Amino acid sequence: MKTGVLRGNGLKKNIIFDRSHPANRDDCFAPYAGLKQEFHRRGIDINTVDEANGAALDFELHQDVQPTSDAAIAYLLMFETEFVKPENGDAQQWEKYRKIFTWNDTLVDGKRFIKMNFPNPLAAYPADGFSHRERFCCLISGNRTLDSHDERILYPERVNAIRWFENHAPDDFDLFGVGWDMPVVHSGWTGKVERRLWKLLKQVITLRPFPSYRGKVAHKRDVLQHTRFAICYENVRDFKGYITEKIFDCFFSGCVPVYWGADNIHDYVPANCFVDRRKFKNTSDVYAFLKSMPEVDFIAYQQNMAEYLNSKAAYPFGSEYFAETVVNAIVTDLEI
Repeated sequence: MKTGVLRGNGLKKNIIFDRSHPANRDDCFAPYAGLKQEFHRRGIDINTVDEANGAALDFELHQDVQPTSDAAIAYLLMFETEFVKPENGDAQQWEKYRKIFTWNDTLVDGKRFIKMNFPNPLAAYPADGFSHRERFCCLISGNRTLDSHDERILYPERVNAIRWFENHAPDDFDLFGVGWDMPVVHSGWTGKVERRLWKLLKQVITLRPFPSYRGKVAHKRDVLQHTRFAICYENVRDFKGYITEKIFDCFFSGCVPVYWGADNIHDYVPANCFVDRRKFKNTSDVYAFLKSMPEVDFIAYQQNMAEYLNSKAAYPFGSEYFAETVVNAIVTDLEI
């Protein structure tokens, strides 16, 4: 049996392959559990690096560009953009890899650069209308700042949306995630110093820089299943094919997303499944549209989302497709 390892930041003890582990938040380990099963079915045992037990490795599979490799052959799962993971945008780093699996439609050639979407365990949610959805709109994200300066970065737009709701419709908005108990900091070393100072200050006084902040969530669906709409902005916009789990988290809970991200989103997801933020001048116009939406239209969105998730069009975003794509390409390459 051939042997491979999955290398990434914080990957240890094969936890990422275990769907029963408490760390499996929102079943995010499902794609990797399926990946391990598919590799095993094809005669390959894959583990995290610490579980390789010194075995001679046939290959490594990296989650985003990694600095080291113990195997002569390596493959890359390129998830993040260069704004979050600068190494991912370095073509010289790509030379380390035999094949690269990426969301980036501008790179995909079907040979060395293989199309890969952010994988999800697909499951449709039944249309339930406004019932049991006592929350009107939410945003679930981390309070982060990137070192890059580019107009395509959507972190500031998330903050703009949060501030608009807090100032104009506070009863219709809830903010969840990590880090919103501190103000937004600057980028670079200045931001690191600011963040450290705010953490020290939190030990002395109670900070509430974002009045809409409701705290962390163990499972996003616990919030989304009780909310009608969600502000769903990717980390960056106008990157072809960059469609993360954010919009699908909403779909899986019957929550209608206000989406802003990939400029070719309609090539992958029907327009009748989400509210396209690009069609509105500002958050005020978005709010007016959402607030005036009758329940019958809301249910239509929910039905469209469920129909899409049950269709062949959504299959490339599923865990099974992810495992099949990665394993088939690697097995074929290793046999050459």
